[in-house]
Amino acid sequence: MVHFRQRDPATEQVHQLVRTLAVPRSWDRTTLLEQVAALVHKRIRLIPLEADTAGKLPCGLVLERADDVVIAYDATGSEYHADHIILHEIGHLLLKHGGRQPANAMDAAVRILFPNVNPATVLRVLHRGDYDDLAEQQAELFASIIMSAARTATSESPLRRVLFHD
Repeated sequence: MVHFRQRDPATEQVHQLVRTLAVPRSWDRTTLLEQVAALVHKRIRLIPLEADTAGKLPCGLVLERADDVVIAYDATGSEYHADHIILHEIGHLLLKHGGRQPANAMDAAVRILFPNVNPATVLRVLHRGDYDDLAEQQAELFASIIMSAARTATSESPLRRVLFHD
């Protein structure tokens, strides 16, 4: 008899969130971003970080304000890596991780990325950082599950779909 370990509550929370989303059968970042924007009731903008900026900042960062969400991400790698970073940040957002007001170390990143943003309008800043932190682990798991589901959906052969139809 096979016994499966029960998932911990933090992992189960991520799986429950993923089940509420309609991952595009043919991967499309824009489609997923539109879905997330509808869920959080805010416009979402992406800011790709090029080589001159990417190395100085976290590889991904979310800045949330009352009316919009801005996700900055390292655009120097592959599209797959960019999608993973963006999904990681979306994971933080949808899992309602606390983040922090721009202060100290993050102030520099916010000033570099968003020189025209008034810090008083920022509700929270979330970024990819310490992977020993539970919030980081959850965001990373979220991104990995979505990427895996998207890859499976787009890489299935017609024969596989016929033989292993759900």
